[in-house]
Amino acid sequence: MAAFSVIGTIENVKYLPDSCILYVTEYKKGYKKSDGTIVDDKYFQWKVIYKGYFKKYISLHFGKGMLVEVKAEIYPYAIENGNVTEGFSVIGQTCNLFCYPRRAIKMEQKIIRESQSGVDDVPNLEDYQSADF
Repeated sequence: MAAFSVIGTIENVKYLPDSCILYVTEYKKGYKKSDGTIVDDKYFQWKVIYKGYFKKYISLHFGKGMLVEVKAEIYPYAIENGNVTEGFSVIGQTCNLFCYPRRAIKMEQKIIRESQSGVDDVPNLEDYQSADF
């Protein structure tokens, strides 16, 4: 069993009598190789199987299009119609909401740093504690 973690959007949720299947699409950004060839963006879709006791939790808190972080275990076999076949099985352990990264986080940090460094005043506690304040 191997640990598995993916951050992606929910494409579909399928409820079965004794389990729940979550289809999660993961985005991989493309890049440019050193020889100049361009590798396109890729989308991977994962089929994560949850035990029956996860159905209520998933139905109450998650829906199509939500960004989630899924942690699971991968088994080196797949089960189809009760028979073991080639492939792999992803058995979900947790599913958490994930937040989109902010675009201007460096600018926000710079603004906070500058605003905090500009204040050198020490609060006057004696005036604060006076009766007429």
